[in-house]
Amino acid sequence: MIKTIFFDIGGVLLNIHPDKTIKYLSEITNLTEKEIEKAFPEEAHHKYERGEISGTEFFNAVKHELPKSNNLTEEQFWNAWGMLVGAETKVVEIMNKLSLKYSVWLLSNTNPYHILEEERFKLFDKITGGVYSFEVGSRKPEPDIFHSALKIANTSAEESLFIDDLLVNVKIARSLNFNTIHFKSINDFSNQLDKYIHFY
Repeated sequence: MIKTIFFDIGGVLLNIHPDKTIKYLSEITNLTEKEIEKAFPEEAHHKYERGEISGTEFFNAVKHELPKSNNLTEEQFWNAWGMLVGAETKVVEIMNKLSLKYSVWLLSNTNPYHILEEERFKLFDKITGGVYSFEVGSRKPEPDIFHSALKIANTSAEESLFIDDLLVNVKIARSLNFNTIHFKSINDFSNQLDKYIHFY
């Protein structure tokens, strides 16, 4: 019996637009979009999402990897970073209805900027709480973040439903005995959800 539901944020509850971030950075630095993509420091990004480095350290890592001729400022970088996250999806309406009956949590690879400084995240006013990678020191698909989520939410994997748009995260959760839904579209999600619960 499902008692707790964990939702991923980006790609499920909120649209994400990495193309907008890359385009803006390209315009600011006069570098091509391919140069921006190629230079992006994935490991520094992961460290930032695990809370291992500060926002300024993350910015410096990005700037360091870009060609030396770039003139990117930290303010411009954060403007670009804010463009990554877009409007809410229709899943939010379903989530809010589910929160009337179930313990609903966010379980996300994210960072202090998008959680603490983005006003749009105030739309999550009906959830029980959030488990964020930068706060627990682990990010999906690392098993530790799932163990942290169960502990924080005071629940078990067998009584939990995990929803994510990335299959690798879904597979890890499933291996840890979570009930899972691989989010692909709103219609597919509604059909899959009906297999676990009948309330929305």
